[in-house]
Amino acid sequence: MIRSRLAAVAVAVASGATLAIAPAAQAAAAPGLQVSACAADLTAAIGSNAAAIDADSVGDTADARTYNLRTLVILAGAGLTCFCRPDQVHADIIAAATDGIHAAMSNAIGDSAAALNSEKAVAAALTDALEVVRYAEV
Repeated sequence: MIRSRLAAVAVAVASGATLAIAPAAQAAAAPGLQVSACAADLTAAIGSNAAAIDADSVGDTADARTYNLRTLVILAGAGLTCFCRPDQVHADIIAAATDGIHAAMSNAIGDSAAALNSEKAVAAALTDALEVVRYAEV
């Protein structure tokens, strides 16, 4: 039972990798105000996490888990694109990833209330990281 759920998580992470590349590519192609790849990844992770929160709010743990995994894949990319950022950004990304894993596992066992708490912690960490990045870019 656990192995099949872990296998499902691995498949979802692999498929989410394809979806996670798109936000940074779209930000790079957008004309006008230039947004760093780090800020684009953090913004995409915030959006994906918000979708997970919305799904968990109505008890849809399957969709929420998909968004949790997508958020984790985006955070893996953010770890690279935010490489030269202040240490606080890295700490927030690690905190968000840790809470994101808790949210995904909670959704895997159908506990949307626990997942929702973790997703709110992810949102707080990502918002903090994005504020630091935006401040550093000014």
